[in-house]
Parts: sequence; C-alpha cells; structure tokens
Amino acid sequence: MKVNIQSKHPQFVYKYNCKNTGIVGVYGISGSGKSSLLQAIAGYNDKIEGCIKFRKKILFDTNNKHFPKVIKCSYMNQHPTLFPHWSVAENLQFAQNYSNNKQKIDELLYKLDCQQLLNKRPKQLSGGEKQRVAFIRALLQIEQGCLVLLDEPYSALDGKLRKTALQLLKNYKDNCLIYLVTHDISELYHIADELLYIDSGQIAYQDSIQKAMASSYKNLPIASRINIENKKHVIYADDVSISLNKNPQSSIIHQIAVTITEIKVIEEIVILKLKLDSGIVDKSQQYIYAKITNNSLGKLKLKIQQNVFAYFKASSYQD
Repeated sequence: MKVNIQSKHPQFVYKYNCKNTGIVGVYGISGSGKSSLLQAIAGYNDKIEGCIKFRKKILFDTNNKHFPKVIKCSYMNQHPTLFPHWSVAENLQFAQNYSNNKQKIDELLYKLDCQQLLNKRPKQLSGGEKQRVAFIRALLQIEQGCLVLLDEPYSALDGKLRKTALQLLKNYKDNCLIYLVTHDISELYHIADELLYIDSGQIAYQDSIQKAMASSYKNLPIASRINIENKKHVIYADDVSISLNKNPQSSIIHQIAVTITEIKVIEEIVILKLKLDSGIVDKSQQYIYAKITNNSLGKLKLKIQQNVFAYFKASSYQD
C-alpha cells in the first residue's frame, strides 16, 4: 500500500509505503492523528489531497482527478456503532449477508462470550459487550485481500477476552492488510508486523515490529518476540536479569544460556543484546534484551561474546 496524503482539517501529512498483507500497528499519544489516518483511508474525510494506492489500484488521486473508489473494507470505529433498531443477531446477520466470508457466527460468539447477547438490542449492552459484537461484525466483513481498519477495538475488554480477540485477528493477517490502532503497545508487540508511530499528524517512525521493539524510540519499551518450545513469547528487557552461572536453587525456573553480542550504555542504564543458545530455541539467531545498571555491568565484568545466563520471570512468558 502506498499513502501520500495531506489535510488541513484535521491537519496532517502522511507519506509511507507498507506491504499489502499483515498487521500494521498504529501507535502514538492521544490526539496525535491515529484515528485521522484510518478515517482518511476509509474515505470519511473529503478534504484530503493526495493519493492512496492499494494492490496496484488507485483508491483515489486528487492530483489526477481520480475520485474515491468503493472497495471491500472492514472498519471498526473507536466508538462502536450498531444498528439500534436491530438485535445483536440481526446486526451480525446483516454483516454476513453482504460478505463472502464463511466464518461461522456461532464460533465467534462462543470465543468472545456473546451467545447470551443475541436477542438484546444495542441499548441493552455494556460498553465491553458492544465492542465485542462490533469486533465480531468486523471479522465477518473480512474477505480475501481486503482492508481491515480497527480503531482501538479492545479498549473495553478485559485481559482474557483481549487475548482471545488478538488471537482471532491473527488468523486473517496472511490474506489482508490490517491496521490496528491501540494505546497498548504490548498488543502490537504480540501480533503486529510493522509499526507506524504517529506524532503531531505525521509518520514520525516506521519499521518492522522487531526493529521497533529494539529501538527505544520515544521510550518504546525494549523487548523481543521469539519462539521457545514451539510457542511465541514477548520478552521485555525489564524482565530479564543476568547471571554468570546457572543457579539450581533459584525460584526463577527459566534460566537460558545466552551470548552477549552488544552492550549499549545510555547514562546509568545498560542495554545488553543477547543471542539465545540455538539448542533451546526453535530457530537460530534469536535475540532478547536485558536492561541492567552501569554498576552491574562493572560488577559482573560483562563483555561482548561472553557466555552468561538470562533469567526470566514466569510472567515474562506470553503467547
């Protein structure tokens, strides 16, 4: 996808390229322009100038008087809206009637705990219930090769339901381009392929999620996404400690052999880049990071290419 657009009301200038499939995480402080980007792509802003291309098709191009084209798009607003005169069942059936997606409604209702809501109308739902129903509707509208625009779709969900919703979304990333706006960076660290950091109506930073996790740009938490024992985990540098030897008497079960490949000193903080022992991970050349103090660096006499042990708390492991 190629985006080169600008607007005066609201004021923004967005210029970037990204792949036509996968999950693009859109991140930034409140009011930075995240929702404006999604609304522009969806065609809700008629004051835009510029061009958007997707899958070699011109969605619109004001310079050459190509007016917006109708394409398959699944859009979920920050404040989910449902048809108020219809029940939940009718709202969802309407979405499915106009989609080629054969996803079973019953399966989505079960996974997001919405079976008991089918006969209710939107005014009878809580904020979290409305959000779950709107998310199911958005999934039902997804088709092969379409755009999916999600504006803070999980803000009202608790931890368990949020995790389930994220897992459901991952099922579509290979065939669609999904934009996910969120204030929770951990959501993007878990499932995004790319990060767009928006600041004051501009793309201030763009990179793969792996590189973004290691960048510390604008105080992004340093972390890595790795595979251990056929499971994907996000490990934060703050949750990793270093030991020169393995300690069988420690309460920390996860003690992994690593090699220090980089030492970065930032004032009193030291960031270690650690290569995991290929014998315990699914693929070679996987890395995690540890954040320690300058004092600890000197005390342990750490150096590049040194073999040490990285300790993880159990809570550091996340699917």
